[in-house]
Amino acid sequence: MSIESDWSNECHQLILPNIHFKGDNYFDDRLFVLELARVTQRCLTPGRADPPAQRWAVYTRRNVMGFPPWRVDDFETREEAIQFLHRIAPHVPRISLGGRAPSPAPSLSDFKAWLAASGLEPLPE
Repeated sequence: MSIESDWSNECHQLILPNIHFKGDNYFDDRLFVLELARVTQRCLTPGRADPPAQRWAVYTRRNVMGFPPWRVDDFETREEAIQFLHRIAPHVPRISLGGRAPSPAPSLSDFKAWLAASGLEPLPE
């Protein structure tokens, strides 16, 4: 969730999703947002006591209130996770395209430029 500050009157305004598409309200043109995170992987198998492992994950979240997770991909290194995120980010479906991914998909640099021009958070590097 994002908070926007209006320092002129010291008031904080909650930014709410405002793009209606197929019964849901989205924060911007993207159906999904991607999040890079450091995670701890634990063994859940009964009777095993494997030590926890530190990994990196890319969360794909719906771009609606609460950002519910859609899928999680995990990686041994941050570099692998970044490579994956950079490969899939330009393919994220958009509301302006009827819920379809851009075809052809933009290059990574064009996608980064689109994010900047749209006032959206840049991808992690």
